[in-house]
Amino acid sequence: MKKLYKNLLPLLLIGSIPFSNLFYWALNNTQRGVYDLTTDLDRFLPLIKIFIIPYMTLWFFLAFCFVYLCFKNRQMYYKIMLTLSICYVFAFITYYFFQTTVSRPLVTGNDIFSKLILFTYNSDEPYNCFPSIHVITAYLAIKGINATEAAKSIKIPVNILGFLIIISTQFVKQHVIMDIFFAIFLCDVVFISITYAQEQYKFYNSKRACNFLEQNIEQ
Repeated sequence: MKKLYKNLLPLLLIGSIPFSNLFYWALNNTQRGVYDLTTDLDRFLPLIKIFIIPYMTLWFFLAFCFVYLCFKNRQMYYKIMLTLSICYVFAFITYYFFQTTVSRPLVTGNDIFSKLILFTYNSDEPYNCFPSIHVITAYLAIKGINATEAAKSIKIPVNILGFLIIISTQFVKQHVIMDIFFAIFLCDVVFISITYAQEQYKFYNSKRACNFLEQNIEQ
C-alpha cells in the first residue's frame, strides 16, 4: 500500500493543470484593455477545419505523456512540471498586463469539423492568447518524452501528434504565430534556467564535499 501511495502521489501534480483554469477563466476578458498581434502571415494562412481534431486531443495527449513520464523518468517529470508551473505563472501575469486577442473567421457548414470549431469558439473567449497555453503544455510534453529513454514507438507518435497540436492553434484560428513562438521561447528559457540551477547546486554540493574531505585529511 505504501509503495502504491508513493507511486501515485506524484501524479497529483498533473491536477495543477486543470486547477489553473480557475485563473485562466478569471483573466479571459478585456477589462484591462486588449492588443492584437495578428501579422500579414496570420491573415494569409487559412482556416483548415480538420485541424480541430488534433487541437481537441490536447488533454488526452497530456494525460498520456505526463503519466508515462512520471513512471518512466521521475526526475524529468518533476523538472517538466516545475517548468510548466513557472510558465503558467508567467503566462497569467502576461494576460493580466498584456491581454491579446485573435480575430476569428466566419465558420459555415454543417460538417462535424465546423461544429467542433464553433463549439470551441463558444466555450472559450478569444483572449489569453500570448503566450499559448496549448503550445506550452504540448511542447513541454514533447520535451519531456524526448529527454527520456522511451522507445521509438512512443517518441515518434508523441512528436507527430504534439507538432500537430501546436500548429493546430494557428489553423483553427485560436492563436497567431507570435503566440506560438513566444510560448516555445518561454518554455526553453525556463527549462534551461532550471537545468543551470540544478547544475550549479550539484557543483556547490560537490565542492563542499571536497572541502570537507580535504579538511579531514589534513587533520
